[in-house]
Amino acid sequence: MDALSQQVKGCGVGEKKVEGKKKLGLIPLAPKLESNKNGATTTVDSNLRKLNISPNQPIYKYDVKIACFFLNADGKEIEVEFSKSPKQDAQHERDKMKCQKLYEMAVKKTPALQKSGAEFFYDRQASLYSTTKLTAKDNIKLEFGKEAFKTPNFVRGVFELKAVAESYQATSNGIRSTVHPAPALADKTLTEAISIFISGPAYSNKNVITVGSCVHYLLDSSRLNVKMINYDQGFRYSALGASKGVKSLQGTSKDPSLYMVTEMKSTLFHPDDMPVVDLMQSYPGFTPNFNVHSPAGAHIARAIIGLEVYCDYGKNANNMEEAMIVKIIAFDSSSRDVVFDCDGEDVSVQQYFKKKYGINLKYPDLPTAVAKGKKGGKMHLPVELLKTCPSQKVTNNQMVGNEQADMIKLSAAPPHQRKPTTDAVAKSVGIAADNVYGFIEVEPSQKVQAIILPKPKIAFSGNKLVAFGQNAKCPTDFTKAGHFYEAKELKNWEVCYVQNEEIQGLSDQLVAEMSNNGMKVAKPAISHIVKSDLETVFKKAKSAGRQLIFFVIRTKYHFHQAIKAFEQKYDMLTQEIHFETGEKFFRQAQTRQNIVNKTNMKLGGLNYLIGSNYLNNPRVLIVGFETSQTGGDIVTVGYAANMMDHYQKFAGGYVYAARGRDIYGPIIKETLVGIFNNFKQHKHRGAPEELIIYFNGITEGQYGMINEEYTQQVKSACSTMNEAFRPKITIIASSKQHNERLYKSEQGRLSNLEPGTVVDHTIVSPVYSEFYLASSVARQGTTKAAKFTLIYASAPGKTMERIETLTNDLCYDHQIVFHPVGLPVPLFIAGRNSQRGAMILAQNGPSMTNREVDLVKTNQNLGYTAKNLFGSRFNA
Repeated sequence: MDALSQQVKGCGVGEKKVEGKKKLGLIPLAPKLESNKNGATTTVDSNLRKLNISPNQPIYKYDVKIACFFLNADGKEIEVEFSKSPKQDAQHERDKMKCQKLYEMAVKKTPALQKSGAEFFYDRQASLYSTTKLTAKDNIKLEFGKEAFKTPNFVRGVFELKAVAESYQATSNGIRSTVHPAPALADKTLTEAISIFISGPAYSNKNVITVGSCVHYLLDSSRLNVKMINYDQGFRYSALGASKGVKSLQGTSKDPSLYMVTEMKSTLFHPDDMPVVDLMQSYPGFTPNFNVHSPAGAHIARAIIGLEVYCDYGKNANNMEEAMIVKIIAFDSSSRDVVFDCDGEDVSVQQYFKKKYGINLKYPDLPTAVAKGKKGGKMHLPVELLKTCPSQKVTNNQMVGNEQADMIKLSAAPPHQRKPTTDAVAKSVGIAADNVYGFIEVEPSQKVQAIILPKPKIAFSGNKLVAFGQNAKCPTDFTKAGHFYEAKELKNWEVCYVQNEEIQGLSDQLVAEMSNNGMKVAKPAISHIVKSDLETVFKKAKSAGRQLIFFVIRTKYHFHQAIKAFEQKYDMLTQEIHFETGEKFFRQAQTRQNIVNKTNMKLGGLNYLIGSNYLNNPRVLIVGFETSQTGGDIVTVGYAANMMDHYQKFAGGYVYAARGRDIYGPIIKETLVGIFNNFKQHKHRGAPEELIIYFNGITEGQYGMINEEYTQQVKSACSTMNEAFRPKITIIASSKQHNERLYKSEQGRLSNLEPGTVVDHTIVSPVYSEFYLASSVARQGTTKAAKFTLIYASAPGKTMERIETLTNDLCYDHQIVFHPVGLPVPLFIAGRNSQRGAMILAQNGPSMTNREVDLVKTNQNLGYTAKNLFGSRFNA
């Protein structure tokens, strides 16, 4: 199949649309609550700037349809609409380029789009915004012939423009219509239009590349005096940019206000239009016949897998605009060795390209790039015939060597550097002018008054209270004030080393340190990993009835993933430290404390108790859900809840789910039933009278789904347990995947927010109960506050003070480190469980039935739900 036919087939032409799907977002979210005023105040600066629109300025929206017609193999015309492209990444960007090209051709033929004094802004898809109203006679339908595109089989292109909305006045009334307690009833036309207007200068700036629709990168940032990085390996380069968003927020007046948020982005890019073979040659260990399973080959493969490339051969050689685009998903044997059936004859990839295209491959012994082909099959392509698609960011999975650490350093700017750099780069790309096109005034960054929530009391055994901030740089750090609140026994355990690599005296030191914290500990047995035979260690420990295998292993062995996979398989509790850490155990008190903290929690103990007005009820069940967005078709959903014998002990697990827009929905009911069953085992806690659930990583577009579908799943789980089981339900969405940055502002100096800082007014939603919370200290860079939104509350009586204080107090309940973490602990632990599940899946692979992934079996075989360890803090 040639490149065009492949493209047409991938467009979904002729596919039936799913009809009758329920529209979500028509039911209002929980009513907005009054802001919390109980706490010490502080001034906070932000990266949000208020937008003032000239009174009576009309904004008009028009529908654009750009369709191209091609001849298929049967000689019939097939229509492909590029203005509503369903594609992603490079293919989507290319469709937008085609839309832009036809739009520019249409402008040249349309006087109405050339009016003096009018501003037209095209989003390169299906919408055009204008400050001038086009009359009915200005509705446009133009047709362009083969001059538009050089694609084989291209017949004609059609450009259509027509009005789809009444005029929108940029007044407070117009802004109010952009928000609504029921998400689906908010009219986003005005915010979308203003966002496009503000990006106009960036789109036309030749020193700027735009990724997506709202992230603009400078090709040359030398004037900003900010360090950038270039790598010889992979020819990668870092670029500085700024993201931009426009939203309606509460503001300072009676009505909502428009705000623009700009955030600095420091990103690593692949080179544009570079032959993949040239990329490979830039890495050490490259040879014309390297093996991808060798250390050097694996290094090269990791750097390139996931890259989008275009096929530089045949009719579309040197023509990225029309060539077939694929994503490299793996590497396989060489072009000489990979053989497939072609018209009933077995041919190698090398032979195929010679016969089909007359190409003699220069590197027939290099591994072939594997990409998804038609009908779910795979394509094997010679790397020398592939070139990189432009403007591709390097993913974390593709980073090698020190690249990830280097990028973290670049982006970890402290507040006094981050904010001015953000402002400078936003101005350079063209999205931070004080006045845009004469009718959008941009105010200086918004400052607000915040409150600092009080730290909870923390008690060790005997109700001995900690003192915060003593001998510490951070005011929320604390040290132990006595023995663990609930110290556990460890009577039958072992310390395991690689053979001939013991640390003399370590086991005695472990026993002594655990005893110093109130634990009752017997001397451990010593075991060894012989010839990398890790499984035998588990089999013997299982037979011996060990409570815990404590591994001490050098970092170079990379046993961690296998250890955790065997822990799940054999239902054996494990703890692992690096050999290098074990050597520090004798001289570093903090290292000793952290290790022992973890051991006691794994055994079901409680290191300290939090004294809190809102975290003190055994009958309040608190649950967190978090996902691990790793690659592939399976997503790991982690969860955690205070379902153990004490209401401040959190444990959980993970569930494998199919990747899709709704990840949580299919697993909520069954997961909650498992949590309820575990909770019921501890009868002294009574039946839950309130259920508080946090979902992390949620976007505003999912609020309606949570409010209507997830809530019903929660209620269904409750009724499954008992028809009379009707606890009060509170559901909160949280996210750190936002672009808002907040800074403490004191006498003109910017610094990081003090832990416990909360903002719940002015720069939050005007219709939802929303707040930003910085619960922990940024050890480097700038604090990123988490954003929380109250989605559903079944009973009155909630206050922002209660929700905010409970959330902040939960951040202190990690128990392993003696300071608060960046998310409430049910979410923090859920996130760690999600990572654990992804790790075990990577180690074992999913279960298959009839060559298809079987999620039910995968969860049964690789999960913890049916294990004795379920309900414990096994992943502490």
